[in-house]
Amino acid sequence: MASKSTISPAQRSSVADFIGIKADQLDDMFVCESWSADLATGIVWIGPQTAAFHGVAGQTCGILDIIQPYDPADWHKILLALEEAATVATDISFGTSIRPMAGLYRPVFCFGHSEITATGGAIVGTFATARRCLETTSTMPALLN
Repeated sequence: MASKSTISPAQRSSVADFIGIKADQLDDMFVCESWSADLATGIVWIGPQTAAFHGVAGQTCGILDIIQPYDPADWHKILLALEEAATVATDISFGTSIRPMAGLYRPVFCFGHSEITATGGAIVGTFATARRCLETTSTMPALLN
């Protein structure tokens, strides 16, 4: 049985809507964990499963550690979204994929909002990472793992 998400029912519903699935399918298809970033220090806190999927040793890291395993074609748009969130209070969302090896990808969705204060502020949100990798070499993607 899939482990349960660590996010609220309202967050679950929003995440499922963004991904395009029903909320009751979310736990079977995605690992959903909360994350936050301190804008004054640049330190990011992520859940343990999110850290494992991203190849991060601990639950604290930097933004560049998070985006390193993503498809390089998406780095620019992700950094722009995070830069905007670090300078003005806004909502943030992006979709990308982790490329664990050639021919495979694992979809990742990130959601959040930023709050700006005189001393920095924070971004808080949710990572939704697919439980299974998809294959890119066949005509139709096939579920793996």
